[in-house]
Amino acid sequence: MMHRAVLTALGADRPGLVDDVSGFVAERGGNVEDSRMVNLHGQFAMVMLVAGGEETMARLRAEVAELAACCQVHAEVTVADVTRPAGRPALPYRLRTWAMDHPGLLKSVAHLLHESSVNIESADTRLKEAPVTGAPVFEMEMVLAVPAETPIAELRERLGRLCDELNMDVKLEAL
Repeated sequence: MMHRAVLTALGADRPGLVDDVSGFVAERGGNVEDSRMVNLHGQFAMVMLVAGGEETMARLRAEVAELAACCQVHAEVTVADVTRPAGRPALPYRLRTWAMDHPGLLKSVAHLLHESSVNIESADTRLKEAPVTGAPVFEMEMVLAVPAETPIAELRERLGRLCDELNMDVKLEAL
């Protein structure tokens, strides 16, 4: 029987870190099925969905401290809930926004989506300098699961009003 766990690892970025962590998983019989990794200004974060048998999961949990010690990362293994019920039918959308940076942009958009029962499947944000002025510009890109019964025109209108209030540009497109 196949089991799944989520392995998270956080630490200072360096060459070979992904090799070390993926090697740790493979040496214990695990298979990385899905992952997200990012360098955040010198700090590296990894989240991996690892599949394997019961023995593999036990070894990962028991030996995760070895990974933390050898790689100088904070690492944790959490059992993945593979029995969770299927969600409602949803349509995939991509949401992109950009604005002059100020506190609360991510929270405001996330709150509106929550109120609309829209699930954020993934989100990437970054702070960049505007080309001419060098002013900080906050960019956000999300992949959304919009419930099939949600009127898209209504969601666009609500997002448009919010983005007008925040002086934010927005683009919502079906995937």
